[in-house]
Formats: sequence, structure tokens, C-alpha cells
Amino acid sequence: MGFALAVGFLLVLLSSAIYREVSGKRPPGGVFRVFQPPGTSLPRGGPSCAAREASGDAAAAAGVENRLGVPGALLLQVSLLSVDRPEGKGGGKMKILLCISAVAAMLSLAAAEPRGVWRIEHLDGRTLALTGDYTGFLRERYAAEKLEALKELCRQPSPEWKRTFGLNFSAAEVIGRYRPEIAGMLQQFDRIRVTDAAGSAHAVEKAGYWLNPTGAARFPDGNGRERLTRNADVAHFVFLRFAEPLAPGAGYVISLPTGETLAYRFDPDNVPSLLFKQNQLGYAPQARRKYAYLGAWLGDAGPLPMKEYIGRSFELCDAATGSAVFSGPVAARMEDPVSPQGTPFTGEETAELDFSSVSAPGTYFLRVPGIGRSPDFRIDGRSIADAFYIHARGLYHKRCGIAKEKPYTNWTTPLCHREVLRGTFPPDDGQYNAAPKGKTRDWGFFDSHGNSISVKHFNLIAENLPADPEPLFLPGGWHDAADFDRRPCHLSIVGDLAAAYLLKPENFSDGQLDLPESGNGVPDILDEARWGLEHLRLAQQPDGGVGTWIETDHHPTPAEYLPSSPQKPFRLSLATRAGTLEYAAYASMLALALRQAGDAAGSELCRESARRAWEYALNPANRKIQYYSYYLDKRKQMISYREPKELPAEFLLKAGANLRLLYGDAAYLEPLAGRGKELADLIRRESWRWSPFLFVELEVFRDRLEEFGELRRFWTGRVVQEAREMAGQIDGGYPYRIAWYGARNWKAGRMSWGNCHPLRRALTLLAAYAYSGEKSFLDAAYLCNDFHNGANPNGTTMTSGLGYRCPVRFLDFTSYADGIAEFVPGITPYRNTYGIARDDVRLAHGLYYGKRPEAGFAGISKSLLPLSLRGGRELAEDESAKLLSRAWPIWRRWANVEPYSVAASEYTVWETIAPAAAATGLLLDRAYPPEPGAKERVPAADITQLPGYAPLP
Repeated sequence: MGFALAVGFLLVLLSSAIYREVSGKRPPGGVFRVFQPPGTSLPRGGPSCAAREASGDAAAAAGVENRLGVPGALLLQVSLLSVDRPEGKGGGKMKILLCISAVAAMLSLAAAEPRGVWRIEHLDGRTLALTGDYTGFLRERYAAEKLEALKELCRQPSPEWKRTFGLNFSAAEVIGRYRPEIAGMLQQFDRIRVTDAAGSAHAVEKAGYWLNPTGAARFPDGNGRERLTRNADVAHFVFLRFAEPLAPGAGYVISLPTGETLAYRFDPDNVPSLLFKQNQLGYAPQARRKYAYLGAWLGDAGPLPMKEYIGRSFELCDAATGSAVFSGPVAARMEDPVSPQGTPFTGEETAELDFSSVSAPGTYFLRVPGIGRSPDFRIDGRSIADAFYIHARGLYHKRCGIAKEKPYTNWTTPLCHREVLRGTFPPDDGQYNAAPKGKTRDWGFFDSHGNSISVKHFNLIAENLPADPEPLFLPGGWHDAADFDRRPCHLSIVGDLAAAYLLKPENFSDGQLDLPESGNGVPDILDEARWGLEHLRLAQQPDGGVGTWIETDHHPTPAEYLPSSPQKPFRLSLATRAGTLEYAAYASMLALALRQAGDAAGSELCRESARRAWEYALNPANRKIQYYSYYLDKRKQMISYREPKELPAEFLLKAGANLRLLYGDAAYLEPLAGRGKELADLIRRESWRWSPFLFVELEVFRDRLEEFGELRRFWTGRVVQEAREMAGQIDGGYPYRIAWYGARNWKAGRMSWGNCHPLRRALTLLAAYAYSGEKSFLDAAYLCNDFHNGANPNGTTMTSGLGYRCPVRFLDFTSYADGIAEFVPGITPYRNTYGIARDDVRLAHGLYYGKRPEAGFAGISKSLLPLSLRGGRELAEDESAKLLSRAWPIWRRWANVEPYSVAASEYTVWETIAPAAAATGLLLDRAYPPEPGAKERVPAADITQLPGYAPLP
């Protein structure tokens, strides 16, 4: 029947076209407006990408026009060609052929109907979450509408910038043409039909919509190369709240306003509900507090109502038998706080499930009547061990100067950065800024008149290449982030890993991390710490000086995204007194840890190197004064750099105390004589910047460093005081327990750049526990680990490869270029931001592109925020940004457009990866070997199939 109607309709269409063409009666502009009769279904082009087509697709009422050719109205635009031929027999044939071509063109446009990849998941018995991804559809339209022109552009001798503009704006035009239409159709909630197997309607009581970025959009250029563009991929979310519960085991058909039909079977006994937020890896038996949470945000429909579940019993069930082993009440958590601007933090009504008293090892799931079951999770010491493995392996995957290869990983990359040139730039990036206005100082950069100036390190390096630089091979250290510099601040990683070993040596063993060094008799955590120091030890000068920053003169270009690709040489910085002293502090600390681990030879290498560095640093004659050529005010000038006269007292204390322990010589403490008050004032003023383990040696070796007893007590007291504030935040700050400033504290707004990361915060709690023995700090640290691993509003872990729903896309150049679909595991993006990246507003939650006449681009200005929030109005960019800031709950914000949202999408080894490794290492109850086959894990071939690709907003 449907086929006959379609054929008949097309014949009518064709005969109408022939008649109008022959008679000359044509619609203005050569446009056919063809309306679909009510109750009929036109043929659609191409199968659904993933949504399963189901029977019973009824068309909506006719009369509504739109560009995509969807049910309700099919607007087909065909430009009819005129042919200069006589109106004889041959001319008539040509007109018929042209009309047939017109029909073919119309059918081609009909094929442009949107088809998405849909995933349907239940929240509770009355609520479904639908996730739609139209990336494949947009790429198809791009290939059909734009790719040939780009190929032609590449065949011409056009400059690269023009080709890049063509790629970016061609993709933007396709996105701008279709994405707003798709978003608009999906919000026609009155046209969504849900029917059961008998064809009976299941009434939708309430519906919601939201859209989130899933990363930067990739499109092929004219040469067929897949490239990042300045556009965003997004996922569309539709939430359906039904008047009556769904029937367990029943099948349903969901018809969307886009013309897509989806088949769904409700199986709450076997398919986990996304309402459960829990530690995906599991809970440590020794953790005294264990919680899971219930809650969801339905976009513009607001929070999922949870009041009906409060007071009901939940069950903790044995996963093997399904039998309940524990039950308790579903309890309400605190109300969702709002920011001073009125923005909610979670957007939820949140409930908690407390099973703290259960410590028996096993695999379990949670069950709540009316909701269903949770995913399986463990109560087992391995849950922490697996997390430690992934985090520490994140450091391994960021190693520089080594090939990452099988059998140690399946995320392979060749040997990188074989040559580093000895350079002349200073290593402390804090000295590149001018003195504050109105103040003077005798260190930093100065122009030829002696005025303090700011200098850009990239420019300084580029403009001051040594005539005959010394080439060096410096394997060691870690690539800082998405790019490949190795920074002085990475020495704190060495310190935190060594501190974890010194405090809990029983937690660490050889072979624990599947490293290339595994089997050498040294705990793997110290092998990783040693890698972080090795390049600097190799770079040490004969006089003991150590340059501590390896950098080049630009961020990587796309051709340089793979670390092993041909690149401009990296350069090693000057060896300053302060930088060399910092190296001595951490080399001596590692020497102590290696000595304790029984590696006498490794300890001696570090000890001797630290001694030489100490002697260089304490010699005032080694203070650097350097001259450079540099462009100021658009002309090349001579500028100078002067190193501070005073050495950093914190590293004097750390290095001096460690060398005193290593050599038994009190002379190393002489530079600290009489400086106790100065050091205490420094701790009071600056300790918020430092690792809580900076002076851990004073605690671990307190019996041998009695002269620092008062200073040690002051230092540990400061750490304990800060930890006590954090522990107070755990229960009173937010519905999901995290050690972060409360909603009304101005510091809550400092989330960006990983500041709010729970395991970064947990380091202070764990240090305080080590210094005081107060178990409340350890409890709080375990809860921070729970938040990191999925017990958070987003229900995702915060590290790639960790758990079953984890970050899939983020800013990582190596993952862009290594030819492996799944991004490298063990990377912890910054993620949450209090503010929202402007390019999220422009590329994801809206489409705001300025006009570019040189590229033939007319510009786009469209908000993609839910129509209900903006009253159906179109919004300017600033209006859209303000509304998004009010509507998008703060703890749910991951404005991930990769290179265009650095504060959310990038990471660093020292801010996010290493703190997680150190914290989870300290949370272990003993040393665990790796899970069998852990290092053989095979990357996913299609990241869109990973659960973390488009998690619920």
C-alpha cells in the first residue's frame, strides 16, 4: 500500500511537472512545493544509521514546510533548466528528460532526511533518555554538497590558509543548514508517539531536551584526509516522562518528529538504569563510608522527581545469585545549592544509598523498586589497585624519549625527541612577566634602559638560537600535556610518587604496573619517578648545573601532532641556581626512596647528582645574567635577564635536609641556620601553591631530623588545618560528596584547569592522615575517589580507560595522530569549569560564525538552546551565552570542544594525572599485581560505541 501510494504520488508529481513545463505554468522561482497528504508516508532515502526501523510509522499532519523534507511537509526545491531547443518532438523529449532529472533531484533531496544513531536507556519505570547522534548524517550531507568543491580547490594552486578556510566554513555551512532543523524537530514533543506491541499509545506526560558537545568535528578535506575543523560534534538528548509506568519485558515503538522510528524493549531487571551513580570500579573493603546516588537532570524539563522513592527500601544484591545481602532506606540528600547568579550545581533531586556497613568482598548490584538495578560493582581491594594501574599508566603513556610499544601497551608510538639542543632561555616561566606597575625589582627581564619587561618564551627561544648548539639525547620525563614540552614543575611528580612510597612502602612492588623496567627488583612506582628525573640527570653539566625546562618555539602544528614526527628541535634551558637547587631537592628525595627500596646503585646515582647540583646552586658566582636579541615595539633590541640573588628557601630546606640524611653531614644545614621564622612565614604565605608532601621527609625521618621539629609541626599543622576544611566540605557542600568549596564561597568559581579534581584534592587529605592519623581524612579521601570514579552528577569517571563510562574525546595531539581510534587510556582531562568556554557557545550550544567574505561565507547566528528556555526566540551570541550560564548546572559542565575549550578539555601530567596516581597508590591496602591481560587491552575500533562517547548531560 505504502509503495503504491508513493509511486502514484511520484507519477502525479512527474505529470504535474511535465504539464507545467510544457504549458509554461511554473511556480515562481522554479520551486515545487509538494505537501504530503495526511495519513500517508512518503518513501525515505536510505536506512537509519543505527535506529531500528519499526512498523507503524504514521505521518504527521500536512502543511508545515521545512528544508529537510520530513513528514508533515516535504518541501523539494528543484531549479528547472531551460533548454534552447524548438518546441517540436525533440524539444518535448528534452523537457521530459529534464523533468525526470528534476524528479531524481527531488528524490535526492528526500534522501537528506535526517537519520541519527539512537540509544535508548531507562532512568526509572516512567522515564526514558534518548541520545541521538547525527554526526554520520552531517558527514553524508557534507560529502554530497561540499566535498567536490573542496577537491577542486585542492587541485588548484591555492594557499593552505584558503583550503583550511574552505574546509572549516564548508563544514559550518552544512552544520548550520541541518543541525538547527534537527534540534527544532526533536523539540516538537506533541509529535512524539510511543506505542506498545498492540499499537496502543503510551502517553507522554512531560518531555525535555538538551544538546551537548561530544568533541571537535572531523571532516575530510579535499585530499581525503580526516581533519579537525573549527566546528563541534554534538549529541541530542530527548527525555520522555510517561503518565503510566512502562511494562517490564514489553516492547515499544517510538516515532520521532524527524520521521525516525525506534524500537525499544523495557527490561529493568537485566539492563541497568542510568539513575544509579556509583564508583564504577568498586569500593575498598576498608573504606568506612560507601554510598551510591540516584538522580538525573532532564534538560529543560528540570530534575527527575525523586520524592516518591525516598523512604523505599533498596537492596544490595549478590551479582552471582541475585539474592539480597543487605537492605536500607533510600534517603534524601541535601537540596541542590545554587550559585549567587541562581544557577543550580547538579540540576537534580538527589537520593543516596548507604551500604557502608558492607565490607565482604564480592561483586554486587543495587536494586530499587520502580527503578530497576544498577551496573555490577565490586567491594574488593582490587578496585583501588585497578584505578592506580590506569592512573600510573597514564604517566607511562606520556613518557618522552622512549617508544611505547608491545608488549607493554597496544597504544603504540615510536621513539620521540631523539635530539635536544642546549639552549639559553631561563627555566622559570614565572620570571617572564614584568614587575607589577609601580614596583621595581632586580631580577627578570629588562630592556636596554633597565625597565622591567614581559617576554614571550616562544619568541625568546625562536630569536636566540646558539650558533653551534650542543646536541643531547635526553630520554626521560613526561610530555606536559597535549603538547610535548618537559617542565620544571614536573619535579613535583617525582616528589609525590616518592612520598607515596616513603609513607606506604607496603603498597608498592616490582611488576605492579607492567613497565619496561618491571622485573628489575625496584618497585614500579619508583621506576616511574626515576623516569621523571632521568633526562635532567643526563643533562647535568660538568659543573653540576641543571637546566630544567625543555621547550621549543611554538605549539605543535597538525603535521607535528605525533611526538615522533619531524619537528623543530627542542631546547634545554639555562642552568640557573634556583632551577638547579630544585633539581637537587627532588634528586636527593628520590635517592632516599631508592635507598629504602634496596636499590643502592640507583640511590647513589641520584645522591651524587644531587650533591653536585647543591654545590652549583650555593655558589653565588653561578648567578645568571644573560643577554638576548628580542623584538620590542616592532624592532629588534638587546634585552637582558637577571636571575634572583636569593635562592628559594623551600628547596634549600628540602635539599639540605635530604643531603644531611644521605651523607650524614650537618654542614648541609648551615644555609638554614637562624631562618626558622622566615621559613614559617614562607609556609604560611605560599604553602597553598605547594604539594602537601613537599616536606614529607621531615615527617618520615623525624627521628633523624630533630632540629626541624618545630618547623615540622608547623608545616604538618598547616596541612591538617587545610584538610579539616576539605573534610567539612565533603558532607555539607553538595549532594554528591566532594571536597570542594561550597556554592556561596567565591573560591567555588575556581574549578577550571583541574583545580576541583577530587583526587588532586585528596592528596591533602591523605597527607593530613599520614601526619595526624585522623581517620576522617582517610574517609574523605575514599569519597573523593568515589566521585572521580562515577559517583558524581554526570555518572562518568574522569579518566580515559577507567571504568565502563569514561572520557572518550579530549585535547591530546598524540591521540589525534597515532592512527588508533580510541584515545590513550590514563588521561584525566580538566573537565569541569565554573564558566563556559566561549567556543562552546559559538560551536556547540549555538552556531555563531562571523561573515568571511574572502571565503564566500555569509556567517551564521543561531542559538541551539532549548526553545522553551528562549521562548522560541532567536538569540544573539551574548544573550545565548548568558542563558546557557543560567541553565546549565555547574557540576554537569564539560564544554568539550577539544582544542577550542582548553580549560576543560586538556590536562597536564602534574595537575591531573600524577595526583590521581599518587592518591590511589596511597589508598591501597597492599601491593597488588596487575590484572591478567591488563596491558594487552585492545583499543576500541569505533569510539562512538563506547558508553562514554555521549553520556547524559
